[in-house]
Amino acid sequence: DPCRNFHCRRGKVCHVDKQGKPSCICQDPAACPSTKDYEHVCGTDNKTYDGTCQLFGTKCQLEGTKMGRQLHLDYMGSCKYIPHCTDYEVDQFPLRMRDWLKNILMQYYERDLDTSGFLTEKQRSKVSNPFQ
Repeated sequence: DPCRNFHCRRGKVCHVDKQGKPSCICQDPAACPSTKDYEHVCGTDNKTYDGTCQLFGTKCQLEGTKMGRQLHLDYMGSCKYIPHCTDYEVDQFPLRMRDWLKNILMQYYERDLDTSGFLTEKQRSKVSNPFQ
């Protein structure tokens, strides 16, 4: 069997051509073995796949496309429902980001109180007043 010691990357399987030469082709996601519910995986497209075989087979078939480059394993288990943001949440996002950034910058500043820290005097002044 020419495929015996011929290895393909995830999402591809060995295929022997008419001349008997092995090569790698995309795994048909529908041909993947069935899996248990606890083996489901969530892709970065927020779709639940029956297993990694199905996810990487799909990724391989999308090779060369933007979707193919973006599709990765996000986490083990079925995808969780992600509701759309409300108008209020969208409006609040910049304010929450500003507060988060201020907290991060203050942590950098407070990390080294003996010296000038990571921020310049002008930056420290701006961080202390986030509304500027």
